[in-house]
Amino acid sequence: MLVTVILPLVLLGGLGWAVPWAVSRVLPEGAGWLVANGAISAVVLLVLAGGLFALAYGPARAAVWAEAPWYFALLAARSALVWAPVMVLSLANRPRHWTRATW
Repeated sequence: MLVTVILPLVLLGGLGWAVPWAVSRVLPEGAGWLVANGAISAVVLLVLAGGLFALAYGPARAAVWAEAPWYFALLAARSALVWAPVMVLSLANRPRHWTRATW
């Protein structure tokens, strides 16, 4: 249970925090860029979550991909229940570190 449930949850939550933080290091400060950060982070997290689920399927990945390639995208979208709240909290914390723009 630790490896199959808790570890992926912690990994997805950590990615939900780390991806917006990393994207904010590249984008300029400002409210519009904060929204762009959210959109970019959501797309990146969907791709990362889909890849994580594909890796978790191991040898069965090829059979699932051949029958229903959209299945991993569906799992990634469902995993947004885990990473999206963490991502929103991470994005809400970003203006605190702005030095040039004001909220």
